[in-house]
Amino acid sequence: MDSFKDVFKNVSAYVGRMTPSQVMLLLGAVAGTIVGVVFLVGWLHNVTYARLYSNLEEGEAGEVVAYLTDNKVPYKLEDGGRSVEVPSEQVYKTRIALATQGLPRNGTVGYSIFDQNNLGMTDFLQNLNFRRALEGELTKTITQLSEVQAARVHIVIPKDRLFREDKKEATASVLLKLRGRASLSKQQIAGISHLVASSVEGLSPANITIVDYDGNMLSGGQQSDPLAGLSNSQLEVRQNVEQYLENKAQTMLDGVLGPGKSIVRLTADLNFQQVEKSSETYDPNSPSVRSEERTKTNNASNDKNQPPSESTNQENSETVVTNYELNKTVEHIVNAIGTIDRLSIAVMVDGTYSVPGAGGAEGGERTYQPRTQDELDKLGAIVKSAVGYNSQRNDQVDVFNVPFDRKELQIEQEQLDTMYQRDFYWDIAKKVGLILLAILAFFYIKRKAKKLFSSLGSLLPAPRPVEESNELVAIQEEAVKPLPVEKRKPRLTDQMQLTAKERPDEVARVIKTLMVE
Repeated sequence: MDSFKDVFKNVSAYVGRMTPSQVMLLLGAVAGTIVGVVFLVGWLHNVTYARLYSNLEEGEAGEVVAYLTDNKVPYKLEDGGRSVEVPSEQVYKTRIALATQGLPRNGTVGYSIFDQNNLGMTDFLQNLNFRRALEGELTKTITQLSEVQAARVHIVIPKDRLFREDKKEATASVLLKLRGRASLSKQQIAGISHLVASSVEGLSPANITIVDYDGNMLSGGQQSDPLAGLSNSQLEVRQNVEQYLENKAQTMLDGVLGPGKSIVRLTADLNFQQVEKSSETYDPNSPSVRSEERTKTNNASNDKNQPPSESTNQENSETVVTNYELNKTVEHIVNAIGTIDRLSIAVMVDGTYSVPGAGGAEGGERTYQPRTQDELDKLGAIVKSAVGYNSQRNDQVDVFNVPFDRKELQIEQEQLDTMYQRDFYWDIAKKVGLILLAILAFFYIKRKAKKLFSSLGSLLPAPRPVEESNELVAIQEEAVKPLPVEKRKPRLTDQMQLTAKERPDEVARVIKTLMVE
């Protein structure tokens, strides 16, 4: 206790000899050290958790938690107890340990179910396991999509029948849980249907139903006929064509007239009929030889009453048979789908506005001036070139010059200008106010700091006299000796101080005059 008292006395004496500013620095250093130690300890004991398993059933989560508790592995439960988190450095180690225990038990079953040797299994159980494995593998494949969080697949494979009329087709249903507000496009839904149909023998996309967790029908049987599927998207194709051609014409007019000076509307008549035509054409004017047959005969007659030395009569003949073939042309033509039969374009163009007065100064009333027919013809030619006008299709382009009603736009513009000016001045006022507030806060804090230091100095005990040796006193006296004051010439500041002491009233009036100016 005596040693503790001595240490306390020495510390008190040391603090007593310090100035108020040194005391404040010491207190700040001690407080900063304490905060740093607390932060370091908290950082060392901070544990980062990572996801071990998610979407667990209650039974699975209970078994996993029981194993973690028995092995003293820290964990946290999230997502209403369906997700388990452990320290990030123990995730993979814990997963391997749980896998050796067969946990989680009720995961998605795949073809791994056949890795077990089950002797004496009946055909019914074999077929049931095969269907479960197929459903599990399809579930794993579907959940690979980024938009799908979970999936369930159910397949119905009918038994083989003796007669064809008694045979039933295979069917399937898919239940999807999407992530957040994600949605599947028509192409993705069709892809899932064809994926399931290609994995099951005898299953067609028309017999697959896809439903989400909210019960919405995503696919109530896909059309197997490509032409029937095309008929469902004819309106979408037509809208895309019209929008594409409208944008082409509108961008060109905006570049010539300016934005908001014209409106383009287009109607496209598309031909979605698919026609296959085969034709054979014969040309009778240019026949060609198909085959030719030549036959030669030689007939010789001898007179027996005449001697052999005399001449003999001989007859030679030749028969030619020629078969001709007419030239034939065979054509098989398939017309394209979605060709343009006719275009109808309507264009509205605003006129020009002038402001009376010298140089068109602002403030006068605007007057509307219609465009000339020459300008309208040029604009019509621009639109025709942009959309691919074809007179053989009876395309129609009409350009009208009408004044646009811009009263609402003017009112909105005035409101926006007023809001902009108000926000501009308010922003300036806020900045000036912040600057003034910062200046006032600086002087206030400075004044309070002086009072605080003076009060701390008055509260601290006065330094106690310490008996020192003669040598130490001599050293202190030598160190405390005042330095010789160097003589220097009076400066401007010295003169100002002297004037302020002798004539304070005049100096105060000068300062007031400077502040007013």
